[in-house]
Amino acid sequence: MRAAVMWKPGTPFDVQDVDIAAPGPGQVSVAIHACGVCASDLSLTTSFGQPTPVVLGHEGAGIVTEIGEGVDSVAFGDHVVLVWVPPCGRCAPCRRGDDYLCANRRSSADARAGKAAARPSPLSVDGNAVHQGMATSTFAEQTVVPANAVVRIDDDVPFPVAAMMGCAVPTGVGSALRSARIAPGDDVAVIGCGAVGLNAVMGAVVAGAARVIAVDPMPGRRALAEKIGATETASAEEFGDMRGLDVVIDAVGHPPTVSAAWKAVRRGGTVTVVGAGRPDQVVEINAYELFHDDKRLTGSFHGGISMHRDLPVLVGLWRSGRLPIEALIDGTAELDRINDVVTAQQAGAALRVVLTPRP
Repeated sequence: MRAAVMWKPGTPFDVQDVDIAAPGPGQVSVAIHACGVCASDLSLTTSFGQPTPVVLGHEGAGIVTEIGEGVDSVAFGDHVVLVWVPPCGRCAPCRRGDDYLCANRRSSADARAGKAAARPSPLSVDGNAVHQGMATSTFAEQTVVPANAVVRIDDDVPFPVAAMMGCAVPTGVGSALRSARIAPGDDVAVIGCGAVGLNAVMGAVVAGAARVIAVDPMPGRRALAEKIGATETASAEEFGDMRGLDVVIDAVGHPPTVSAAWKAVRRGGTVTVVGAGRPDQVVEINAYELFHDDKRLTGSFHGGISMHRDLPVLVGLWRSGRLPIEALIDGTAELDRINDVVTAQQAGAALRVVLTPRP
């Protein structure tokens, strides 16, 4: 099969033939029909310790083409979304319904800690193993994953929309609905209007926020935020003067943006950080202010979304027109153009171009 291999950290992708093993017991093979290029994919090897060579990609959707022994949760021909936090169903977080925090998940952080992969990679080139990024590797025509790493989605959902529901949609929308718990009438700001931030804007609208302020340095991104429901927009400089907000969602996750969010919320307000900061970054908060103002600072991993539980909710909101996901997709491109897509997205010329390894 064809896949996009990153041979060294931070280098361009090499689209080439890669060998892939057949699914073993408890595994499924999925033909990837659409995958998004998420910003976190591009920082895994440079900031989060992902070893190379690797096939990256975690935001994807496709069709089940083969199932391993003992799999009964999906069948041949099912349309599925890849789940990059596959729940074990046995650990304490899974049992309490927080399966997006599954204690048995493996990640690039394990490589930094010297832990072995949960299972051997199914990928290789000339007999040499290639790492499976995020244990999903959607930048490819095919992937092999555990059965709990896919969730069935209705056949009428277009693959580009389904792919976005693998990360950007649940992470952004979930940060508003699940993590920040925006209430009707709240005054809300979202810092950073990338794919996750704009989905947080849509989530705030769904939650019934009175004001939804989209904060971004790029006028085009601010205009798109207004198109999908933001009531107003602001540059970073303009946002610096805002105070008294009920909720601020930080979709950037850098210390300066977290600090700006902290200053902008009212006493008793909530700051929810859904942007992925680097492991070496530290945010300083005045201890007295934390106590005296009773503000809340929360993280939001995967938007607090359980894919197996919540995907039907997201599909329902999309189907009713309340999540206009198509407005966030600039177009599609074949896998061979992945480096062009990366360049366009990093330059801000595109928000999300969905790759179609199998159009």
